[in-house]
Formats: sequence, C-alpha cells, structure tokens
Amino acid sequence: MKKQFKDSLFGEAKTMNHAFRQFSMGAVAIAIMQVASAQVSMTNIVPISLADQGTEIRVMFNGLPPQPQAYQLEQPARLILDFDKAQQSLKQTSIPVATSEASSIEVAADDQRSRVIVNLKDAGAFTTRVEGNTFVLKINSVRPSATNTPTVARQPQQGVSNIGFQRGKDGEGLVVIDLLGGNTPVDVQQQGSKIVVRTMGNKIPAHLARRLNTNDFATPVASVDAYNDKGNGVIIIQSAGSYEYMAYQAENKLTISLKRPEDKSPAKAKAQTYTGNKISLDFQDIEVRRVLQLLADFTGINMVAADTVQGNITLRLKDVPWDQALDIVLKTKNLDKRRNGNVIWIAPVSELIKAEEEEAKAIAQSVKLAPLQTEYIRLSYAKAADIEKLITQGKNSSNNNNSSGMANNDTLVDGLLSPRGTLSTDPRTNTVIINDTSQKIDQIRKMVDLLDVSVKQVMIEARIVSASTDFSKEMGVKWGVLSQGVTNNRNLLVGGSDTTLWNLREPEKDSELGGYKYTIERPDNLNVDLGAVTPGASRIAFGLISLSDFMLDLELSAVQADGYGEVISTPKVMTADKQSAKIEAGTQIPYATSSGNNGPKTEFINATLSLDVTPSITPEGKVMMKLNITKDSPGPATPTGQLTINKNAIDTNVLVDNGETVVLGGIFEETSNNSQTKVPFLGDIPYLGKLFRRDSKTENKRELLIFVTPRIVNDTLTRNH
Repeated sequence: MKKQFKDSLFGEAKTMNHAFRQFSMGAVAIAIMQVASAQVSMTNIVPISLADQGTEIRVMFNGLPPQPQAYQLEQPARLILDFDKAQQSLKQTSIPVATSEASSIEVAADDQRSRVIVNLKDAGAFTTRVEGNTFVLKINSVRPSATNTPTVARQPQQGVSNIGFQRGKDGEGLVVIDLLGGNTPVDVQQQGSKIVVRTMGNKIPAHLARRLNTNDFATPVASVDAYNDKGNGVIIIQSAGSYEYMAYQAENKLTISLKRPEDKSPAKAKAQTYTGNKISLDFQDIEVRRVLQLLADFTGINMVAADTVQGNITLRLKDVPWDQALDIVLKTKNLDKRRNGNVIWIAPVSELIKAEEEEAKAIAQSVKLAPLQTEYIRLSYAKAADIEKLITQGKNSSNNNNSSGMANNDTLVDGLLSPRGTLSTDPRTNTVIINDTSQKIDQIRKMVDLLDVSVKQVMIEARIVSASTDFSKEMGVKWGVLSQGVTNNRNLLVGGSDTTLWNLREPEKDSELGGYKYTIERPDNLNVDLGAVTPGASRIAFGLISLSDFMLDLELSAVQADGYGEVISTPKVMTADKQSAKIEAGTQIPYATSSGNNGPKTEFINATLSLDVTPSITPEGKVMMKLNITKDSPGPATPTGQLTINKNAIDTNVLVDNGETVVLGGIFEETSNNSQTKVPFLGDIPYLGKLFRRDSKTENKRELLIFVTPRIVNDTLTRNH
C-alpha cells in the first residue's frame, strides 16, 4: 500500500514537472518569436542645410537603424534608400526641402521595407553614417570649391551590358539588366499591360536588341523586347494578365520583378492543414471528456471543457495529427473550440455563439456609455464647412438635413460621428468643434491631418496672337467726249449721257460777256466711267483734243495698298490645384429687344477676352488643364443696323509638362479676289481694251494662334513632422 502511494505521488510530481517544463519552453519560444518579429519604425525625418558643405538628412528610428540598400538615378536626379524590415509612422509622406542639393523627400512603405526617395536638383556624391538611433545621409555640395585643382577626371562608363530573365522562387518573373555603371540613367514607367525601361542617352548594343520569349517559364512576363529609339535604349516588358511590379537597383544590376497579385477573395476557402504530432487512438464507448484529457496530456496544451460537454464516443484513429483528431471529436459531438494563446476552450457550438453575442453586446454597450469629450480642431488650409460636410455625409436621409451635425438616433451608416456625437463649426476662426467619444475624435483627427494640407499653386499664362495681312491693287480709266456745237452745228451734239445732251441744247446767254454759257453736270458727261474706287487712289487727267466746240478728256487712276497688323493678348491667372479660375476683360455692347407687351428692353452682349481654366497636377509633375479661351470683338454693323460679334474661341483638355509651352490651335483665313469691270467687246480689244475696263486684285490673310504655358509655383516653406 505504501509502495503504491509512493509511486502515485512521485508519478504525479513527474507529470507536473514535465508540464511545467513544456510551459516554460513554450513561453520562452513565444518571447523569442516576438522579439525576432519586432521591427524598428521610422519616427521622423529632418533635413538640415550645411551651407557650402551640402545637405544632411537625419532619419530617426525607435531602435537601431538597419543598413539600407542605396542607389541613385540621374534622370530625374533621385537618391533611393530601401530599409529592409523597417516600418514608418510619419504623418507626412512628402517633405519639402529648401536647399541647393535637394528639393523634396518622399516616404513609402510596404510589409517588407520602407523606402526613402530624395529628389535631387543635381546628381552628386553622398555619404552615410549611423549615430545611435539616427541614420544620417549627407549629400555633398555640387558647387565648385574656391581652389580648383586641375585634375583629369575619368568618365565613368554608362550603358547596358546584358539583359537576362529568370524565374523567382515564388513564381515571379525577374528581368535582370546589367549596367556598365551604377550612374547609368534609367527611367522605369508602367504603361498599361507593359513596363517600359529607357536608358536615357545610352543605346543598347546590337547583339542585345532582340526579343526574349518567356511564355514557357509560367510567370507574368510574356516577352521582353529591346531596341533603340533615336539616342535612347528601350526595353519593353510585356505582361500576361494582371501583375504587380517592383524595380530596384543594386550596384550595376537593375532588377524588375513581376508577380501575380494575391487573391484576397474570401470565396476560395483554403484547405485545412494539420501540423500536429501524430497520435493513435482506439477506444470503445469512452467519455468525450476523457478523450480531451488524453489529447491535453499528449500535447501539453491547456484545455478547458465546459460543463455541458458530455457523452461517450467510439473511435479508432491510427497515426493521425492530434489537431485533426481533436477536430474529428468536436465535429462528431457538435462541439467547437476557441483558442487564446496556450489555452483551448471547448464547448457546444450554440453555447459559444451565445457567449460571443453577449461579448459583442457588452462591447457595444461600453462604447455607447463611453464618456464624451470636446475637441477643438483649428484648420490651416481647408474650410471648416467642407470638413463638416465630409464628416457628416455618411448619415442616412433622416440626418442629412441636420446642419449642426447632430446625430440623435442609432441609424448612422458610415459617418465618422457616433450616435451621440455632435459637430459644429466657427467660420470666423475656421475651427471645428467636436463633442464625441475619444475613439471617434481620434478618427476625425486622422482625417483632418490627412486633408488639411497646403495645395500647390499653378500660374497659367496664355498668349493670343492675331495677325492680319492685306494687299489690294486697282487700275481704272475715265474719259469723255463733249461737243458744244449748238451755236455752230445743232445737228452734232456729243456727250456722255442724255442729261449732258439736254444741257448742250439749252445754253444760257451771257449778257455781260456775250456768247453762250453751259451748265454741264459731272460726271454725267463721261463716256467711260471706270476709274479706281478705292479711297486714296492716284489720278492724272489729260485734255487730248480741244477745239472750238469739241473736247476729249482722259483720266487714269491707280492704287496699291499693303497692310499688316498684329494683336497680342496675354491673360495670366493663378489658381490652386484642381480649382477653377477665370479672368475676363473687354466691353459689353447694348442692344434693344422686344418682349411683347412689355415694350423694348435693353440687354448686353459680351465682347471680351476671357481665360477659364481648371488645372490638375499629376503625380509625375505634369499639369492637366481644362481650358476655355475666348477672344470676341465688335464686328461691323449689318445694313439694317444690327450688331455683329467676331467670335474666336477654343475649348479643350491638354496635358503639358511644367513650364512647357503648347500651341492649342490656330485659325488661318486667306481670301484672294480678282475682279474686272469692262465694256463688252471693247474691253477685250488688245491694248486698246484697257481704255474700257477697270482691274482690281485683293488678298486678305488672317491668322489666330493660342499659346498656353503652365508653371507650378514651388512651396519654399519646409515643414518637419
């Protein structure tokens, strides 16, 4: 009896020691895994100007900074640092830098790394060092020193030495481009289903200008084409289906990785995999609680079974993972488990569902009863009314008409306010006043920090050039015959018209001087009246024959006119990104209209020069503009006295580089007119016919050109967060 008691006592002690050792080893393993999985985080980036020595960028971490992979691009000039296994918690992903070496800093991160991109003004040398938890990047000054030593610098090699392809371990396609030098300028862009790589200023060797067919490798890369375009080398990577790509450079190797995107659809359930140690069970009508105890002893995991876990089970399992055996037992008896660390709670499915519902209700009740706080958020750039609209726009129709943002019911859909939260604004100080729980206030503050930022300004300059050229040439003749034979020969009277003949038949007796006096109407006395009609024509008259009662006179006229005119209009307007702006100058012309019984009414029509533009800055630094340009001017009046307006307008969308001038369009009009007025038959006689005709030639040219130049106004203020 004593021996049995002793064996039982020591056996239980050994079992407890074994369980304690397993528990200790598990806790140590979990702690080691947590330490191994912990990642340092990037907390702040501070750029410092070192006068003539360059620029120093201090990247601060909450631990020891990892050694980054650094590479530099020259077109555009960029310095890229990849910190593996590092996160970033910066509030601002773009930091402007006002130094001679750099213009801005951009930060991006994913699950594997954090990337810091320094946009340089000119490519130059740089050095790195680590000071405690701070990684220091120093960009040397590109200004020449005062004492230049005449040295012969070796020009580094640039270009492409090889283009290869390989399949990654995860099925991704890797296009590896070997460069002759790390300073070879490379531009990588995504264009739809293909990746375009350009080596700026460097051609691809002839033996590499070919196509690589990569369909047999079962990767997202279908083909790789290499050729030369003018003075640049072009490599086109064609994809097969959807893909995600990443480009990185290490020394002289540029690698472009294309992989298929992960399928995040919950429709495809992953097959259950069991990784536990194998166990064999063979029992007849054994209690379920006893089986659970055996599994707990085998695995060393703490299991808690509810009082409602009852019944017997018969099973025979051979070499089955213990976690699969546990699932079989639970499904057979309509049970389920919940795991929290090293403890597994087992209970009927209905009991677990009820417990989870009660827990959810408790959490909701705690949120509903959470104390309210008042927060005052003063905005710097955004308008308080716009922020209020964004915060309250997620409510249903019952709350849409509530101007104060009051939420009086629980029917909130997607609004940032809780059902008990209120929102008000002060337009005078541009302040948003929030009364809500601390959790909701934190969400609203994050949104405000994201939206309340400065917006870039764009200067739009339009140049409207209107040029005109006029040319006219006209030649004509006038001559007439007049015979005053009424005093000598009444049978022969010669004149230019019947009116002249009547004047010749009825002369007036001159009582003072004697003889007869005639009153001849001119130009009715002309036989041919085809002189130049353009004002300012030169004229010369001849009296060819002058007898006692007969006279022949001749008048030649000619004119040539040249004219050139140019009108340049330059409207300018500055506006913010994605904000419309309009500038207009000119006159308003009144005109009378009739509206039935109301009598005449005076209205106005615009004859103005206007520029209406809405710019949008793209991520690449280009400017997309929606333009509406008009140049109207008063035109000549109609014969009935009605007003006319000369209209010139253009309405278009255009994408332009920053500071680039583009010709939007032009209107060119050319009018050529040759006319001849003559006496039939007589005007066609060679040489002599010129006395019976008038020749005129007119040429008019009109041209309208519109030039537009957008310029992004740089923000010289530097803010560090």
